[in-house]
Order: sequence, then C-alpha cells, then structure tokens
Amino acid sequence: MKDRTREAVMNLLGGTLEDHLAFDLFGGSGVMAFESLSRGAKHACVWEVLKTGAETIRGFAKELGLSDRLTVLHEDVLRWSKNLAENLQGLQLEPAGAWVVFCCPPYSMWEEHGAEIRSAMEGWIALAPVGSLFAIELEVGTSEEWLPPRIDWDLRRYTPAKMAIGQKTGP
Repeated sequence: MKDRTREAVMNLLGGTLEDHLAFDLFGGSGVMAFESLSRGAKHACVWEVLKTGAETIRGFAKELGLSDRLTVLHEDVLRWSKNLAENLQGLQLEPAGAWVVFCCPPYSMWEEHGAEIRSAMEGWIALAPVGSLFAIELEVGTSEEWLPPRIDWDLRRYTPAKMAIGQKTGP
C-alpha cells in the first residue's frame, strides 16, 4: 500500500483506534499493524506467510519496544481463517473494544483466490464486535463483487488501488 493511501485510510477510519484490536491479515511489512498501534490500538496481530517477512516484522517490533503489543503469525491467513473462532481464542488476547481489520492482499490474489478472501472476510465480519472497522484494498480493476455484502462500503480510489472502508453496525 502506498504511503498516501495508508494515510488516507487511517484518516477515514477516524484517526484514532483507542482500545481496538488491530488485525493485519496480509502483513507484508506489518505497517498497518504498526500504524494501528501508534494510533492507540491495544494490541495488533499480523499474518505474514513468508518466514523472512515475519522475522523482519518481529525485529521491527523489538526495535520499537512493541513486542508485547504485537503478535506476528507466520501463517497463511486464508487457511488460518477457516477455523477463525477457535484460532482467535488460541491467541489469548485481552478483551478490547472494537476491531480494525485490514485486508490488503497482493492484487493477483483476487484473481486466484477471490472467493477464499471474500469467505474469510465474511467470517471476520461475523465474529467482529459491533462497531468494528474494516479496510479492504483492491486493485482499481478488481470487481467490487468480491466485497462481503454485510457492510455498507465506502469506496475510494487511490490509483492503482481502491479502498473499501466500512463499519459493522449490527449483529
């Protein structure tokens, strides 16, 4: 995600994430998790499928003194999300208010795994507390049909990306 897109997304989410749990589903550098912590999130979890990437994120967390507030999972988040309720319990996170969930997969994944991503997001939305925030990144040309229908999405274009921002307002 480009810097200007990330800044815009954080502003659209309200600028503060006080007492939220942050979930960065396709970590990459883990920047969305770090950004969430800097804006008041109680704890952040980041999934990174590449071992070197996960190790790098852990290293940054240690350097920044955030290791106790950041959980890095070297896992395939789509596979992990198939047992979402059980796996979330296994994380043993302290109760918090709402969640903020970032779903920013590599663009090519929408073509190859769009149905799996949508299914995983539907699971996250179903389990999230009311008031939770969601940010899903799509490539400009990716169909919005992949967005889960239970959220009223605010779509913004930040070429080459478009961001879908939404909040869970009911059970």
